[in-house]
Amino acid sequence: MQKVVAKDLKKHFKTGKKIIKAVNGVDISIKEGEVVALVGESGSGKSTLGKLLLKLIEPDAGEIFFNGMNITDLDKNEIRPLRRKMQMIFQDPFTTFNPIYKIGTQIIEAIKFHKIVDENSAEDYLAEFMRMVALHPDILKKYPHQLSGGQLQRCAIVRAISLKPEFLVCDEIISALDVSAQVQIIDLLKMLEGELKLTILFITHDIGVARRIAKNALVMKDGKIVESGVIEKILYDPSEDYTRKLISSVLSIKK
Repeated sequence: MQKVVAKDLKKHFKTGKKIIKAVNGVDISIKEGEVVALVGESGSGKSTLGKLLLKLIEPDAGEIFFNGMNITDLDKNEIRPLRRKMQMIFQDPFTTFNPIYKIGTQIIEAIKFHKIVDENSAEDYLAEFMRMVALHPDILKKYPHQLSGGQLQRCAIVRAISLKPEFLVCDEIISALDVSAQVQIIDLLKMLEGELKLTILFITHDIGVARRIAKNALVMKDGKIVESGVIEKILYDPSEDYTRKLISSVLSIKK
């Protein structure tokens, strides 16, 4: 079953007299339970595409399907019941949380809003997810500035997965972390993908990182998908010079 499908998707932005074609006629299809990497340089349109698929921003043209349902023209009220099922984790975890509220307060608020569990069970429910990402539940009592980047990104993951989503967009979520934290987050996502049967679009500029988590990749350049397929084939037999450039930027790709 196709979880997410986009047909001829377009999103252009006007800056002064210049028009930026952030997404310019994209067709993609992501199967249920699949992890797909979206790879490209900064400014290639990756983040815009991720937001379009979740209807966080509106497309200028094209169609978006979720579980076979055309969601392109749904307004804010109509899309609200689907919000829980489609979640996004952003690059900078320090912008995910409001600095004046404790972590637990902010996550539980979302759980209660979407009525995931009975209000009296919310704290115990959340504690299970904290343990799943190797964090002690006591961290929920802390403020964002009291955590490291890696800890806060794990909390951002908890915030997303505790809503029991079906489709998760991860937008450069490890690029701001140190190497050890990057490895931990990737391993965590692979574990969660298996346990929770998530469908994931993993956005990254690093095709070497993409290879660690996904079997298939989409290569994006100037708002278009220029290459797609199995990552191993793309790595060792790329068809585009642009893809070769991305590969050469990775210092080492180990089997």
